[in-house]
Amino acid sequence: MSKATRKSNGTIRVLIADDYPFFRRGLRNFIEEQPDMVVVGEAGSAGEVVDLCGEERPHIVLLDLDLDGADGIGLIGTLRERFPEIQHVALITPDDEDVLADCVDYGVAGCIMKNADLPLMLHAIRTVSAGGCWLQREMTGKVFHELRRARRADRDERQVVLSDRETEVLKLLAEGLRNLDIAERLFISERTVKVHVGNIFSKLQVRDRVQATRYAIRSGMVHV
Repeated sequence: MSKATRKSNGTIRVLIADDYPFFRRGLRNFIEEQPDMVVVGEAGSAGEVVDLCGEERPHIVLLDLDLDGADGIGLIGTLRERFPEIQHVALITPDDEDVLADCVDYGVAGCIMKNADLPLMLHAIRTVSAGGCWLQREMTGKVFHELRRARRADRDERQVVLSDRETEVLKLLAEGLRNLDIAERLFISERTVKVHVGNIFSKLQVRDRVQATRYAIRSGMVHV
């Protein structure tokens, strides 16, 4: 019986996609020391990523955007279309920073530097697996700059009216807080937060937190 099979159903299933076997091996060894995670596969090419996503159904794909020379953003688009339930954490190098806004556009839930400390990478995986978004602090300025520029180019974009409470929830959601954290911050129940989040998604016509955050920044609903 495989290690993946022996793990409990509540375990975070991780697929590592990087074309350096040594990097994959080191990251795999570290992840599998965690009681709440298991690595279900390693991929060294875009084709292997697609195949393993279909076979293993990971919860999280750790994806090198320059995987074997492939178009990382295009690959994410393919994966999001074929496996919408799978979340992605993009492994970024300094050469990739110009595509951070594209990552947000394509629904990437997390971005972290490839040379980040391993405990920080674990935190990103857990945050994204729990339904949150993760952006390494060093990247925020670049992303917000790109999103502001996109907002200026789309000034004719439709405006949506949110209630005061929905606006408060959206601001906290954009900061990456989970529903439970938002509930504690606003002194309301987690169930009420879920209702507000659902209303926000409906009004903004978005599917997830990443898209809601992007829309809120571009439209000026949330100032960062």
